[in-house]
Amino acid sequence: MGPTPRRILLSYSMGSIGTGLYLTVPSILLLYYLTQILGISPALAGLAVFLPRIWDVVTDPVMGWVSDRTRSRLGRRRPYLLIGAILTSLTFGFLFSAPVFPSQAMSFVYVLVIYVLSATAYTVYAVPYLSMPAEMSADSSERSRIMSYRMTFAMVGVLAGSALAPALLEFYGGGRAGFAAMSWTIGTICAVTMLLAFFGTARSPDVSAPAEDEHSRGKLSDLRKDPDFLALALAYIAQLAGFGVFMGATPYYVTDVTGQSEGVISEMFLSLMGGTVMSLFVWNILATKMGKARAYMLAGVIVAIGFVFFWLTALDGQKAVTLAATLIIGIGFGGLQLLPFAMLTDVIHAARLRGRDSAGVYTGAWTAVEKGGLALGPLIVGGVLSLGGYVSASETQGSDTVAAIRAAMTLVPAVFVLISIPIMFRCNPAHRADEMGIEALSP
Repeated sequence: MGPTPRRILLSYSMGSIGTGLYLTVPSILLLYYLTQILGISPALAGLAVFLPRIWDVVTDPVMGWVSDRTRSRLGRRRPYLLIGAILTSLTFGFLFSAPVFPSQAMSFVYVLVIYVLSATAYTVYAVPYLSMPAEMSADSSERSRIMSYRMTFAMVGVLAGSALAPALLEFYGGGRAGFAAMSWTIGTICAVTMLLAFFGTARSPDVSAPAEDEHSRGKLSDLRKDPDFLALALAYIAQLAGFGVFMGATPYYVTDVTGQSEGVISEMFLSLMGGTVMSLFVWNILATKMGKARAYMLAGVIVAIGFVFFWLTALDGQKAVTLAATLIIGIGFGGLQLLPFAMLTDVIHAARLRGRDSAGVYTGAWTAVEKGGLALGPLIVGGVLSLGGYVSASETQGSDTVAAIRAAMTLVPAVFVLISIPIMFRCNPAHRADEMGIEALSP
């Protein structure tokens, strides 16, 4: 089989702009919106962000199981791209458009319910969407190429979420009205890009052969029996928790530590994601030359160095130094994002070689891990802020709170990323394939 046509690669990858937007904006701004706009306490606000992700732990694998068994003229994955794109964009608009309620509890319930509905809608889209690369080629290098394209567009989405969303918030004047206008604008972009993936993959290659007998179809129990998937998922959730802490703490760092406007958040994440996007294809080359796990270790070390640099320079007040630190972090972050997804396609392919048609089940569990890892960040930030004595809706914070925000921006993420490295080395589907006497996989 030859390389995947570029027009299909580009069409498919466009959907990742929407998924990147959806995952990033709440990670950065939802906790801040809950505490500063709705006046909810940090600990309760952290729960509002985290609890819907507990729901995802159930719905994401189930969605994968459903898509594995779907038969339609549009294929087994694509019908859900159409439904999910529309529902995700609509619920995202309502997420930051909370009415004025007479109590903190009612505001909390509103956001919690809308976020659960929105997370479910996103699951309908993301799980089948992320299952597709593992079924577009039987060649490991080609799957890495597909993931390089997808992750480049995903980083554009993350960049838009981290840089464009705060800029839109400032453009629309901030406050309740600014958040609402921002969310509907971002929701519209999500709808357009996610639907482009649906229409552009009508002729996408599919090397999978949907199992006709129930024994060959993927089951949720396959996950706990696969040591490669368990190691990969654990490493990924650790590093995502670290980045979730970093993203969740950034608005507080900008406004409460440096005293600047929300628009400065855009500059920091522009530098971060600029380094990420520029490095993605380099990480793909390094993965081929030195192996994916070793490349991941290098990426993790670069990120840790960047966080330490940030810690040492965070209070100097020099924006150029801060942006340089975030650029270093972004370069390593490109590897930490690309390589686990590329390894996931190897794990799924190895399962297929063992006779299990499990792409949807594996991807469903993976998206639960992804969203759960990111949601851990705001939960941890909320706890750190509470311990530091953070006062909601206040213009000034104490020295303990400032110290807590600095730690959440730098040291905590570095620890999580470093923890993920030795775990990642336990994922080796190529070695396990050789041991079982089945087709070898590229490292």
